[in-house]
Amino acid sequence: MNGERDTVTESCGTTRRGKDSGNGTLAALAGVAVGVVVVLLVWLVVLMSRQDSPQEAASAPQSTDGPVTVKTLTVTPSVKGTKKAPAPVPPKVIGDVRSLPAGLFCRDLKAKGYSYVAAIDYWRLNGQPNQMDADKNGIPCETVYPRSDIGQYWNGREVGGAAPPASGLLCRDLAARGATYAQAVAYWWYYDMPQRMDADKNGIPCETVYSVAMVNNFWFQ
Repeated sequence: MNGERDTVTESCGTTRRGKDSGNGTLAALAGVAVGVVVVLLVWLVVLMSRQDSPQEAASAPQSTDGPVTVKTLTVTPSVKGTKKAPAPVPPKVIGDVRSLPAGLFCRDLKAKGYSYVAAIDYWRLNGQPNQMDADKNGIPCETVYPRSDIGQYWNGREVGGAAPPASGLLCRDLAARGATYAQAVAYWWYYDMPQRMDADKNGIPCETVYSVAMVNNFWFQ
C-alpha cells in the first residue's frame, strides 16, 4: 500500500512540475511579446515626432530678431487685347508718268498733281509734242506751272520773247499794243499767271480777247 501511494505521489509531483514549467514558458513568451510591442510603440512615437517637426517649423512664426527678407512680387501687365498702332502710311508720291496715256496737256498733268519735273518726263517720253510747248522754244508747260519751278529746272532760263514793259496790264492792253497771242501768254506767265488775264481760271489766258484760231493754234497745234 505504501508503495502505491508513493508511486501516485511521484506521478502527481511530476505532473505538477510539468505544469509549472509550461506556465513559466508562457510567461516568458508573454513578457517578450510585451517588450516587442512596447519597442514598436516607442519607435512609432519617435517617427511621428520627426514627421511633425518640419511642419511645425514651417508653420511656426519666424523670429524678427535677425534680418527679414521681403520678397517683391512683380506684376507684369497683360498685353492681351491691346491694339497696335497702325503703321504710318507713306504719302502717295506722284511722279511716275509711264502709265499715263499719250496726248495729255500740261494742264492735265498739273490737275492730276504731277510736278513740273514729272511733266518734263512725260513730254520727253511722248516725243516732245508741240501741244506741251506751244511757242516751240524747248521749254514745255511754261504757261501752266509756276515760273519759279520752271526757272529752277532750267537754271533761270527765261521764256523767249517775254520782256514786258510793265506789270498790271490786261489782255486788251497787250492786244492794243500789237502783242501777239504768244506774247500775251508769255506776259501772263512772266507775272505768275494773274487771274485778271484768265477770268474763267481754265489755264488759258486772254481767250476772250484774241481770236479762237489764235488761241487754238497756240495751245492745241
